[in-house]
Amino acid sequence: AFAAGSELYLKELRSRLRSIGFITTGLVLTTFTLVTLTVLLLANYIPFMADMPLVGKVAVAIMAGAILVARSPSSAIAIIKELRARGPFTKTVLGVTVIMDVVVIILFALNSSVADALLTGVELDIVFILLVGGEIILSLVLGYVLSLVLRLIFSLRGSTAYKYIMMLVVGYGVFVLSGWIREQTGEHFVVEIFIEPLLTCMVAGFLVANFHAIRIEFLKAIEDIGPRVYIVFFTLTGASMALDVLAKTWYIALAMFAARLIAIMIGSFGGGVAAGDPMRRNRVSWLAFVT
Repeated sequence: AFAAGSELYLKELRSRLRSIGFITTGLVLTTFTLVTLTVLLLANYIPFMADMPLVGKVAVAIMAGAILVARSPSSAIAIIKELRARGPFTKTVLGVTVIMDVVVIILFALNSSVADALLTGVELDIVFILLVGGEIILSLVLGYVLSLVLRLIFSLRGSTAYKYIMMLVVGYGVFVLSGWIREQTGEHFVVEIFIEPLLTCMVAGFLVANFHAIRIEFLKAIEDIGPRVYIVFFTLTGASMALDVLAKTWYIALAMFAARLIAIMIGSFGGGVAAGDPMRRNRVSWLAFVT
């Protein structure tokens, strides 16, 4: 999350903001809509959804739609660095990929709350909408506070290793704090308050990279720590893949993959056309968003 936020460097992206905005919008709308509809249409063939009421199926479908909106900034950044790619197309791809990581976290938080309301029978009234909005605002505010804490850590005298450890501890602390707040509010109040830790850390990374003097040191810390964190992250991701489930539902996975691929083609092309990008670029831009 820190790495994704730090890649949103406004000085480099400013000239491509129009294209980034239109393509991001196109990708989000088409992917979310097509994947949600695909899951709804296939609900009777998905084992755990087959016996659900319509409300439950809608809840699962919108969550699937939100999840499959996500891109992979780490993959895009790796390819760009390997090829030493430069230019407006590269800046647009990188900007869209990273910004969509921010969008998908907000979209996930919103749809998670909506799905929770659908499954528990809570009405989607103005109070509920204000609660979701309040949770997102709290996440943003905490992100600002976290950026100040990071600035303090890197301004301290001491070894680099000590600062790196502090950075990881503080980042992990956001997840612990989020879980504690959710548990306490759920236990003592009518509703749970969930502060999205990924959004918080991403906002902190963005603010440090753009508005604090420690930008260079912060980026170096991410570059140095990254490989160690990714080893653990991808090991756990691989360990959590259930091949027995995939064997039973491979055709569902294939259908969702196809729906997402078609949505990427439509969304990127439509967004590029709306932004006024060259047609030769619009015709191939979707390839850059398929991880």
